[in-house]
Amino acid sequence: MKVLLLALDSKYIHANLAVRYLKEFCNEFNIHIKEFTINQKVEYILGEIIDEKADLICFSCYIWNIEYINTISYILKEGKNKAKILYGGPEVSFEIKKTMEANSFIDYIIFGEGEVTFKEFLRELSKPVPDLFQVKGLAFRHEGLININESRELIDNLDIINYPYDGEDDFSNKIIYYESSRGCPFNCSFCMSSIDKKMRVFSMERVKRDLKALLGTKARQIKFVDRTFNADYKRAMEIMEFIVKNNKNNMTIHFEITADIINDEFLDFLGRMPVNMFQFEVGVQSLNEKTLSEINRRMDREKLYNAIKRIKSYQNIHLHLDLIAGLPYEDYKTFKSSFEGVYKLGAEKIQLGFLKVLKGTKIYQDKEKHGIKYRQSAPYEVICTNYITLEELLKLKDIEELVEKYYNEKYFHKSLSYVINKYFLHSAFEFFSSFSQYWKKNDLYKKSHSRKKLYEIFYDYMECSYKIDDEFISSLKYDYIYNNQFEELPDYLNKESEEKFRLLKRHLANDQEFKNKFFPTIEDKIINEFRIAEIGQNVILFIYRDKDNIFNKCHTHCINELAMNYLKEESIIRKELKDEKKK
Repeated sequence: MKVLLLALDSKYIHANLAVRYLKEFCNEFNIHIKEFTINQKVEYILGEIIDEKADLICFSCYIWNIEYINTISYILKEGKNKAKILYGGPEVSFEIKKTMEANSFIDYIIFGEGEVTFKEFLRELSKPVPDLFQVKGLAFRHEGLININESRELIDNLDIINYPYDGEDDFSNKIIYYESSRGCPFNCSFCMSSIDKKMRVFSMERVKRDLKALLGTKARQIKFVDRTFNADYKRAMEIMEFIVKNNKNNMTIHFEITADIINDEFLDFLGRMPVNMFQFEVGVQSLNEKTLSEINRRMDREKLYNAIKRIKSYQNIHLHLDLIAGLPYEDYKTFKSSFEGVYKLGAEKIQLGFLKVLKGTKIYQDKEKHGIKYRQSAPYEVICTNYITLEELLKLKDIEELVEKYYNEKYFHKSLSYVINKYFLHSAFEFFSSFSQYWKKNDLYKKSHSRKKLYEIFYDYMECSYKIDDEFISSLKYDYIYNNQFEELPDYLNKESEEKFRLLKRHLANDQEFKNKFFPTIEDKIINEFRIAEIGQNVILFIYRDKDNIFNKCHTHCINELAMNYLKEESIIRKELKDEKKK
């Protein structure tokens, strides 16, 4: 019996964890993995599946790929493919009978935690006369009826699950998913992790052994899927210390944490961590007390603020703060307040999400109570509630796009701060709302824009809405040069303010004293490693020496005196260049 495990990831750079767990745990069987993305053509994927000539085709099902999987499975069955089809994963672990009734092409569903169930199922299926009724966590068709066996208890000792990744896999430039625990100590009503009611951990010995192997790959990032990585802060510290000692490839490590439970010992520890190695995603979700209470989320706002500010002050850990629109008791006005509170914390990214009404969660059970209307197909995103209208949610969608473009990438840090503080009384939400109206009025949402174009749009918006002042020009010019090493200044940002220092730049690139001071470790030509421009009343030297440092990728220095001396000696420099041309 040949078994094919199918993963349809959202992006090519992702490496599916679930199918790898199943393959390694059930290594006594003839199992193959095929991994695709939802952006690939259905016809191509079908061809690859059919070529495998598998007896059992198994799909890993999530909200982002279920519609795609249903299409592929339907075509396979209608095309008289003889393989049996099995679904597993969080998207099919609830309302199982309804799912199988609506999709006659599904032969089996494994619901809940899958490893032990899958192994027992394959063993039973391999027998001359299988008895599938005894396999817990399995649903199947029998004599025209849908049979759903009893649920399987959770695995207590996670160490029995094999290390999921094959040493021969090439993870170059990919994101590897990993977990050191399962479950969550919290009970948030919108989250599927609250369903298990139990948190379990892999042994520290096992985690370190796994991480040693993962850190030896050429992956771009290891993304921990632990729902609350810092639930046990001493365990979290031990894992992070191990990563620091063994992360020879400077891989980025991503964790989901709860910030308001962080104590001083953990905060002090975080202050000693290397720059750029760790990313923290913090699920704030809302700052509205009534909303937090209704979704079973207890949060000490003061502790949250203090923890975020402390971590932010270290300038070493990349912070992502999450908000969710469409939660119970959250209207447009209270969401604005939540956004303002989060924005003022100054995290590297603010991720605006929209409520997904997932089967099995408390929010799904309470949808009538709160008048939550949502899309009937995956990802089941909120349409409106008793508290927020469709029109308001669509406005937030537009704002989300601009937050991603203009805030999250940090290409407009100085100019954005200037505009919000001067023209919008420190209200970031009001700025993005106004800017969004401009985008909509000018049909800017209809197509994608280069980074260079985004600067021009920002300039045009300010010119259209306000009287552009010198300070705005200076801040936007600063951002442009800081973040665009090789892009020439456009005319609207006074191209001449950099051009007039072109000769000085060339002169300094060959000046040993200058190189010793600003580029002590670089021996080759440095002409493209720095730029000089007049920003307001000052002449600024921009040095692109530490581009991998997201907190300080470009170093800046005020060089007024050096520039003044240059202007005095400009005729000498011109003469030297003229002589050089004659030679």
